[in-house]
Amino acid sequence: MNYKYYKIARDRAWQTLIETKTDRLPIDLTKILDYYELNIYLLQSNDKQAFIKNNTIFLNKNLIKTRARFTIAHELGHILLKHNNLGHTIHTNIGIEEYQANIYARCLLMPAIVLKEINYIKPQDIANICNVSLQTAEYRSQRLKELIKRNKFYTSPLEQQVYNNFKTFIENKKLY
Repeated sequence: MNYKYYKIARDRAWQTLIETKTDRLPIDLTKILDYYELNIYLLQSNDKQAFIKNNTIFLNKNLIKTRARFTIAHELGHILLKHNNLGHTIHTNIGIEEYQANIYARCLLMPAIVLKEINYIKPQDIANICNVSLQTAEYRSQRLKELIKRNKFYTSPLEQQVYNNFKTFIENKKLY
C-alpha cells in the first residue's frame, strides 16, 4: 500500500494518544472511547466481529480479550479516520480503509517509540505489555525491527509528543 495512507493512519493513532493524554501501556481503550464519547455494545454473532452504528461499536462478545482489544482499536480507527463504509464485517480482500484501520490499531495499541525505548522488541514481551495477541505482537515486532534497522524514530513532532507523554512510564520501565 501507499506510504501516504500508512502515514495518515499512523499519525491519527499518535494524535489519539496525545489528545487522550495516554501515558502508559497497556493502552486504556475505555478512557479513549470515553474521550470520543463512543460506546461498546456486546452482541452474540456467528459471522461478525464488529460493526459501527452511530457512536457505538458493536463487538462480538465471543472474541478473546486480546482480539477484542485489537478489534475495538481497529473500529476506532475507522471512526477517527472518517471512513465511510462503517457497517462492514470481516474482510478477505484488504482495501485502503481496512489497511489504514489495521495500521491505526497497531500504532495505537503498540506505539513503536515506546516499545523501542523500553526495549520490548520480542513478540512475547510486546504481547504481554500491550495486552494483544501473540500474532499481532509478532507483526509489530517485525515492523519494529525494521524501524530500528532504518533508525526511523523521532522524525515527527507527533512521535516526539507521544514519547513525552510516555516518558515517566519509559523511565520507570528502564529501572527494572
